[in-house]
Amino acid sequence: MDNATFDIFAEPLKPQDVLEDISIREDQVQQLRDAFAAAGIDSMDERRAVIESCTVRPVSAIRDLLAKDVRLVLRRIEERSLPSKPTSGSAWDNREEDTWIDKL
Repeated sequence: MDNATFDIFAEPLKPQDVLEDISIREDQVQQLRDAFAAAGIDSMDERRAVIESCTVRPVSAIRDLLAKDVRLVLRRIEERSLPSKPTSGSAWDNREEDTWIDKL
């Protein structure tokens, strides 16, 4: 094994070796707009709240997002558009799949 692999005193990374945050692409902007429209989230304030709940930083426009933020925002939009689970009854009554007892 090469001992230089774990050398903590090695040269520091050069700026070109560090991954930079990539800005959002045009197709990702359109993807987010389509997802918001499909979920019925039309208010700009509501859209901003969804985005900022994922990025945990203020975002003034959709183009201020980073490419890495898109997946989180899309997942949050999808979660909001899913039908809510029934709250009546117990967790046993509201289970989605059959158990071995149901199969008897």
